[in-house]
Amino acid sequence: MGLFGGKKKKISGSTFDIRKKIQNLKILIESGRSKEAIAYIYLIYNDLIKSKYNKPRLPYQTIREYAITCVNELNQKPENVYPFVSKVESIIYGGIDPDKEDFQSTIQLFSNLYHEITGTSLSINL
Repeated sequence: MGLFGGKKKKISGSTFDIRKKIQNLKILIESGRSKEAIAYIYLIYNDLIKSKYNKPRLPYQTIREYAITCVNELNQKPENVYPFVSKVESIIYGGIDPDKEDFQSTIQLFSNLYHEITGTSLSINL
């Protein structure tokens, strides 16, 4: 079935097309833009939260502040949110291009969050 075993998810009144987002992610990876790919995974997370909970990240919020909001106000599990956000921050702001292991661990952390939010497993084959 490809990258995602289902169809477009109907989340809180809007359609969240994870397949399209994964296709965009693959394009970033294939074009050697690994840091942008990690940032894009974070943007997918933001889109998912906005779609499901109508809780977008505010312009003044840092990545970490938004994570705290998601845990405190949306009751997301801190053991899923904080490792993901820490990994994204270290890659985006760390000055080092992520290697395949960094990328795979970020994907796994995101997959855990995706499952928590949607109740659906996410399989990303890159």
